[in-house]
Amino acid sequence: MDIRSIAVAVDFDETKSDATRYAIDLARSFNAKLIGVGAHAPTMAYGGPDNGATALEYYTLERTEIDARLKQAGEEFRALVPASVSSEWRAYVADPTQSIISIARLADIIVAGSRMATGELVVGAGRPVLAVGEGKSGFAADRILIGWKDTREARRAVADALPFLKRAKDVVAVTISEGEPALEKENLDDLLAWLHQHEVSARSEVLFNKDGHVDMLESAARAHAADLVVAGAYGHTRMREWLFGGMTRNLIEASNITCFFSN
Repeated sequence: MDIRSIAVAVDFDETKSDATRYAIDLARSFNAKLIGVGAHAPTMAYGGPDNGATALEYYTLERTEIDARLKQAGEEFRALVPASVSSEWRAYVADPTQSIISIARLADIIVAGSRMATGELVVGAGRPVLAVGEGKSGFAADRILIGWKDTREARRAVADALPFLKRAKDVVAVTISEGEPALEKENLDDLLAWLHQHEVSARSEVLFNKDGHVDMLESAARAHAADLVVAGAYGHTRMREWLFGGMTRNLIEASNITCFFSN
């Protein structure tokens, strides 16, 4: 997959967020177009049934404020993006997560910050989602950790992440053992062979998790000082959903780790 178009969820209240700066740097690195998406939903609770006129007045005032703030956010976004990066701005008076899902067809990848509903975005967008860790204002992918299981989601994540993996200086594929180390090592060897065909040099590790901790992948990412974690999100079978889904949620909640998710 080539990265030609990137959508970024621009925080309504913090235009110069880590995610926005990261997305700009990413677009510059890949010579890709950047689509800024700003959105904010109006409050829907306006009082009792006898307050129709008051509710309408309140909604009108709030809508005017949102429109003005979105216009300002667009101006700030355009000022932040350098002239060397092709960009456009889209604004919606709607739920932020649903708004970026609605334009996902335009992007090869979606960049989101910590305030986004990342799980909902990953499941609904049909595009890989790069969830930027707090304090990660610049694009970096020298050290990549792959959270590997032989599932559809993990296979898709690795394929989607090839543009990043090809640029990385150090790639390690990690499997959390479920009690079949020989088979798991074989699967990892096959993954490494496939990556080698795509000119990606990688190594592998099988980690044993006898206590069933859901933070194993997060701990591995920290141990390897990974700039980016590549992982499939939310498996389908009940066992895999419990194990890998739990790890997905844990990675989403690890706010200072940048993750590349596919579903």
